[in-house]
Amino acid sequence: MSQKILILSQSHLESTTDHVCLWMDYLQIPFLRVNGEDFFQFENLGDLPDNTAIAAVWYRRKINSYPVEYSLKQPDFHTQYTLKRFLIDEFNGIHSFLFHTIDRHKWLNDPITEDRLNKLHVLALARQHGIPTPFTEVVTTSVAIAALLENYRELIVKPLSECIFLEDADGDQYKMLTKTINSANLRMVPEKFFPSLVQEKIVKKFEIRTFYLDGECYSMAIFSQNNRKTKEDFRNYDTQRPNRTVPYKLPVELEKKLDGLMKSLGFRTGSIDLMVDMEGQYHFLEINPEGQFGMVSYPCNYYLEKKLARLLHKSISHEEEIHQQPQRKERTAAVAVFPGES
Repeated sequence: MSQKILILSQSHLESTTDHVCLWMDYLQIPFLRVNGEDFFQFENLGDLPDNTAIAAVWYRRKINSYPVEYSLKQPDFHTQYTLKRFLIDEFNGIHSFLFHTIDRHKWLNDPITEDRLNKLHVLALARQHGIPTPFTEVVTTSVAIAALLENYRELIVKPLSECIFLEDADGDQYKMLTKTINSANLRMVPEKFFPSLVQEKIVKKFEIRTFYLDGECYSMAIFSQNNRKTKEDFRNYDTQRPNRTVPYKLPVELEKKLDGLMKSLGFRTGSIDLMVDMEGQYHFLEINPEGQFGMVSYPCNYYLEKKLARLLHKSISHEEEIHQQPQRKERTAAVAVFPGES
């Protein structure tokens, strides 16, 4: 049976997947792209991709938005939000079923680890591999923050999970970004709040986005510190005055440590965020296994889309060898028996 590469993505706002697929077409690599929206067209479980037909899986994205609107008979803002959360959980139930039906060794990244990646766990693993990280704590009171500010001039607060876009009842959207806490604005912090991640604020010289691909690190320096919009978080993009970006080579020893970290997570791909302070010291921030790499590939001429397509192609040859090995053994055994019988 001819095997294909399975690409799990979404139909909109996914240029990275689109460009990898273009390379797959150009290189004549057989693949099947299943977008999250396609799950709504499946009639039953039998329509899901079959394990025997798949050589490797690139888990890129889940879904951008549902293809149809769902609502309650008497909707209001709170019930609509509850319904949305329920439908997300329902969709995740069928999507994650693939993690168990397609052999785990076929996935570029361990799918369960990727789906449940824990920022605190990753930071702890990084330290175990000898990679420096900012001081990190989870607090619930302004008193705890005040105590930390006695040792650190400034702190930053960011989500324990991932940043999201928020939308209120009027349809207005808000972006969640990293923010600074210091003695001057501490009074704005509530006395008691939901458990929140805080870190020491590193005075950065520049930031680094590294795309890790099967043991190799492709890095780009981002000079975001001189722009008021991007000084705290380069994801607060300035389209009028974009940050300067250049190819960058990490120290070999740091690349080895990052390679060990990614292997310990079962990841062969992923975006890694680092920061360089004013003394030239490196600080590991986080890993995003779904991270966009077009922003690194194009400015630095790394052609990561082509490299990823070639890596996936190797998986087809690998799976063919696995399926052929038992047959070769059986033929060898038969040849050994016949001469003895004659």
